[in-house]
Amino acid sequence: MKRKRSFNFVIMIILILFLIIYYSIGAWFSITHKTKGLMLLIEFEGMDSLNNFVSILEKRNIPALLVVSSDFVQKNCESIKALQEKNIEIGGTFSDYPLWDKSYDEQFNIINETKAEIENCTGKEMRVFGSKYFAYDENTVKAAEKLGVKFILARGTTGAKATIYQPEEYNVKIFSVSNVNSKKWGTGSLCDYSYWAREGSPEDFEKELFGALLYNKISPVSHTYLSGIKKRWNEVYVQFFDIAKVKWQNLNEFGQVDEKMPFSEIPQNREVQYTTPKPAIPLEQEPNITNNNVCGV
Repeated sequence: MKRKRSFNFVIMIILILFLIIYYSIGAWFSITHKTKGLMLLIEFEGMDSLNNFVSILEKRNIPALLVVSSDFVQKNCESIKALQEKNIEIGGTFSDYPLWDKSYDEQFNIINETKAEIENCTGKEMRVFGSKYFAYDENTVKAAEKLGVKFILARGTTGAKATIYQPEEYNVKIFSVSNVNSKKWGTGSLCDYSYWAREGSPEDFEKELFGALLYNKISPVSHTYLSGIKKRWNEVYVQFFDIAKVKWQNLNEFGQVDEKMPFSEIPQNREVQYTTPKPAIPLEQEPNITNNNVCGV
């Protein structure tokens, strides 16, 4: 009888040890293999929808990178400046046209003007710049380095995985954002606007967001005049933030180099097949968030 009790006790101890090891490994795996994410925001229209989206992020302690134009900053300086207190880094964008194959002088002047306006407002260094379609070439990188800009936003080159490239010749990082494919309209960023503009539905976008979790590093994008105020698109992001196992990071953490190589070997993506939006439902027909939910989702 004593032997049987001893045997049962040993079995119980072994089982307990097995469970401890099993759950410890599971916890370690979930921590070390959780998808890392940086949330990108773009806004051209106004502050209401941007503030709505930032409220969603702030309640969930999610940092973000917001890129805005010099004109937008001029019109909304105090509001933009205040966002920095909510863990939002402010970068610059030039949305008039893509900077592919533009002269060095033209690109230098555009980046310089954008940088001056943003820094004059925020009082902080502008570390990120992107042009329309996240277009860039070697002149963009040269001008950015001369002006002390640390990151250039680039159209995605590694699918839904975001990649930070370091050109060997320059002290500027190229941030290749998450990219996804559409059957009818080619590739675009993992972005609400990209899906809306290519006849996509919120349900399609939701599948792509959750599908991107297969990768270790992602950079979803929101044009906040869409997901910041339009109910169906807003709900997709709220659900993603609440369910997806993502380790949200700021630019310092997320911006660590993934690939270092000569500039000539860094892949570029210049495919744009939706210069004119072709939404299934026009923006004005998309239902808005109800008033009692605005800024409180």
